[in-house]
Amino acid sequence: MRKHILIINHNQEWFGTYWRCKNIGSQLVRLGYDVSMICASGSTCDFKIRRKSVAKGFTIVTLPRFKYHKYFSGQILRLFLTAFIVLFGRFDVCYAFTVAQPQIGIPAWISKTLRRKPLIIDWDDMWGGGFADMHGSAVRAVLSFCEVFFLRYADRITYVSESIGARIDAIKCITAPKIKVINGAAVESVPVIEKISAQQSLGLLPGRRYFVSIGNTYTESVGVMFRAFEIVKKEIDDVCLVMVGDCNVGPQYSSLLENIKAAVIFEGAQPFDRVPLYLGAADCLILPMENNPIEHARFPMRLGDYLCAQRPIVSNAVGEVKRYLERYNAGLTSNPSDAFELAENMIKVLNDDELSERIASNARKLAENEMNWNNIGERIVGEVFLAL
Repeated sequence: MRKHILIINHNQEWFGTYWRCKNIGSQLVRLGYDVSMICASGSTCDFKIRRKSVAKGFTIVTLPRFKYHKYFSGQILRLFLTAFIVLFGRFDVCYAFTVAQPQIGIPAWISKTLRRKPLIIDWDDMWGGGFADMHGSAVRAVLSFCEVFFLRYADRITYVSESIGARIDAIKCITAPKIKVINGAAVESVPVIEKISAQQSLGLLPGRRYFVSIGNTYTESVGVMFRAFEIVKKEIDDVCLVMVGDCNVGPQYSSLLENIKAAVIFEGAQPFDRVPLYLGAADCLILPMENNPIEHARFPMRLGDYLCAQRPIVSNAVGEVKRYLERYNAGLTSNPSDAFELAENMIKVLNDDELSERIASNARKLAENEMNWNNIGERIVGEVFLAL
């Protein structure tokens, strides 16, 4: 009889940790488990509970979401709804992502203490000393406390980066085995697309060379990327920067953007099935980062997509991105605060075809092998679930 895994996640559909949960859930289904995954609705105003079958044995349940503040969208309601599902639903194992959020941590605790179900906790972002610091003192204290407190109830802990692994090691009360589970590459979903064909499909002008950056979260990193592009533009005139995603450029960068805006294309958020076209259209993919605890702790999902595209990658990388690009020679890295060094690498990949082809080929090989979600899924089952 197939075991039923209940995945609980704080993010809304199609955003952030949702993708990590969905990819891991898909692997569990492929390897013989049934999965129900709980998340918030992708709509900014949705008062219904909805069930969606995304594959045989894989159901996603979306809970109401009504965004009335930058950070608040009905989390307390979702806490009670998730707790109800955990108390009365049928499942064999609870897999909780982001217990720093009480609407996940409390239901995870209920599943372990009241339902006596095996509990796996996943840690993929830094909240205490990271995202929690973006909130007021009360919310910051709750998030920082929950992030650590609920770990003591876990039977297994999965984590995404060396930085988070070191944080777990420093918590004395944690006895559960921990297993590093990186974010992988969906090689079936992001094929290699011929560059000219991709550019034509997107309506990009011929005779230009395109830097592409995909993502929704930019802070100071966008300033470094804009400064680097400005340097490149002064040396190579036929370049454009394509920005894909909800990129809100802060007013501190308005004068910098003014200098390059004629060569910057803002495409906005795109459905996932169009993302491979943007990746394929690139002469170079840029992954901007910052030197802070959040960036050191995370493993950006877009890295896997970039690797799949078989295009040269440049990044002012830190943490896991730096580790994997350098270990596998799958991209060029630079100092996170040095726009000139980033620009130098951007120019290198445009001017050195042999270098570009080599790192692009290495990137695809990395996606097809160690970072392939199928291989990661087998590790999760073997080291996490079968060991319960």
